[in-house]
Amino acid sequence: MFTTVRSSSSRVGPLRAVRRGGHERRLASFLTGSDRLVFNEVYVTAMKPIFAILLMSTLMPLRIIGQVVQKPAARHVIICIDGVGVSTINKMRGEGHFKLFHPPSRMISTFPSLTNAALSTILEPAGAAMSSGYEDNFFDTEANKMRGGILDRFRSGRFVRGTFRELFDYHPSALKSGLGYAAPPLSTYIESRSDLIRLRQKAKNSRQAVFFAYTGATDSLAHLGGETFLRSFLDELDETVEDIVRDSKIPVSVTIFSDHGNHFRKYRRVALKEPLSRAGFKLENKINNDRSVVLPQFGLVGSAVLFTRDKNEERLSKVLAPLEGVDFIAYEQNGVVYVVNRHGEATIEKRGEEYRYSAIKGDPLDLQLITQPRNGADGFIKDEDWFALTRDSVRPDVVRRIFEGATHGVLNRANVIVNLKDGYYTGSSLLDVFTILQATHGNIGQEQSYGFVMSTAGELPPYIRAADLWKALGSVQLERSRKRKEN
Repeated sequence: MFTTVRSSSSRVGPLRAVRRGGHERRLASFLTGSDRLVFNEVYVTAMKPIFAILLMSTLMPLRIIGQVVQKPAARHVIICIDGVGVSTINKMRGEGHFKLFHPPSRMISTFPSLTNAALSTILEPAGAAMSSGYEDNFFDTEANKMRGGILDRFRSGRFVRGTFRELFDYHPSALKSGLGYAAPPLSTYIESRSDLIRLRQKAKNSRQAVFFAYTGATDSLAHLGGETFLRSFLDELDETVEDIVRDSKIPVSVTIFSDHGNHFRKYRRVALKEPLSRAGFKLENKINNDRSVVLPQFGLVGSAVLFTRDKNEERLSKVLAPLEGVDFIAYEQNGVVYVVNRHGEATIEKRGEEYRYSAIKGDPLDLQLITQPRNGADGFIKDEDWFALTRDSVRPDVVRRIFEGATHGVLNRANVIVNLKDGYYTGSSLLDVFTILQATHGNIGQEQSYGFVMSTAGELPPYIRAADLWKALGSVQLERSRKRKEN
């Protein structure tokens, strides 16, 4: 079944990325003249401490198995690679990579297309709880305060316990992942390579029928390094998969999927704070009064979530909707989701497995022309029909995703969700100091929403929702999910 074999004898460890031979030259191939001198000097000076820490974490002895484990008849290795879009994977396949796999399917992410919300949705059938927030840094509506700051990320208990991360047999530590931001993009690339080495070690030494691994390095590479760095990593991942398949003494299938995409292009920060201030709102870390608005600033992403008093939602949406870079605003009142932008206003309602999109003024989502022939007497359309109509539109699966995002999504739901146009972002101003944004995700557009899933075991449906991915994989039973149930 698996015929592609490459020798791994040339692999010498985590510093292989800087070897002057083979495809590793690509890391510096776009640097010439004085730029290459700067590149080499960075390695000699700034990278030494990072190399040392990553080398130690990579070569750390694996946990000794102290009991006899029944060898399975076959194995399934499942790898989640954060933030890799289907367009990037298709480019790689067009160049001859990932030949062991059947064609990739488009995995349509949640809205907003952010990691915590998406992976919690994907892994809910496997035992994951709903995410507390859209990302690790979130607003706790009950406690009325922000949670999940930088210090919490470096406390493995808070970072992992009670989250989707508990289900992975391999997940890099928060400290190790954070090193990628020390001197991007080179530190990001180095961290990603050590991550891949560790993943390979764990996968090869696992005796479980299903081995489930995660790497977030791919998302960091996309944000900070761009597509060149990301594709170099994916090239190595392809070789890693071939190694695992070739070296296994029993049949092994491999599945790779992502939680969302990333859109590679130039970006501009959208100005949200000043218009809110002019309208009389006050940005704070908690809701103190009717003027208070909390705007978590995590990462650099293509959407924003705002928390305020319920009565402010309509006014807040009208302040933000006309701004440059804003695609639309969504908020929920009494089970009805309102969608507002500079072109008009509409509502989305749900009845059983049907949704109704009703334009109040204009057509903010440009849906009337494609839905008019299917509208029943009361305007409700079956979910499966909405999916067929919009899964490959500029805003994939738009009606269901907006409704679910505004009414469900995470435990601490925002009052207002701002979807930004392609080419605009918001988030931590501190990160702007350290990097130039190369790509991002978070909005409802194709490039940011389309993740992927592909397997060596067989071909999957061409379009798969995040909530349906695990079922499409056969409702795989994870070892860590079983152990959590037993405890």
